[in-house]
Amino acid sequence: MFKQILLPLDFEHQALYPQVVASALKLCHPQGQIHLLYVNSARIHHAAAPLYSSELIDNLNKVVEQQLDDFMQANIPAEHQGKIRIKHGVVYDTILAQARKHDIELIVMPASRPGAKTYLLGSNASKVVRHADCTVLVIR
Repeated sequence: MFKQILLPLDFEHQALYPQVVASALKLCHPQGQIHLLYVNSARIHHAAAPLYSSELIDNLNKVVEQQLDDFMQANIPAEHQGKIRIKHGVVYDTILAQARKHDIELIVMPASRPGAKTYLLGSNASKVVRHADCTVLVIR
């Protein structure tokens, strides 16, 4: 059983969320907490990044935070609700940094099947699995 669990959610794999939550809850210690993380990589990977205003980013953060809060309230029992964090950066680096910073014992994350695009470069999930200091469960 794990006391500190991190669920990095990206809204791309929503069909897998029920499995992610069910797995996290099964592995959660009775006094454990489940934390949610969203990583916005918009300013890192896109040529239009300089065009994103601080106001636009702030508004996006508010919308994402509300979605994560709604998700937390609907899916995670009150006794296991942890923190909601929204960060900006490279997805896998940010997940790993947050896991280390907050003494996360288990990361449960959704991932799609690898395609040609991720065959050589690797997906965020595969990078997290390779470099995490804690247990990682990938849901497909």
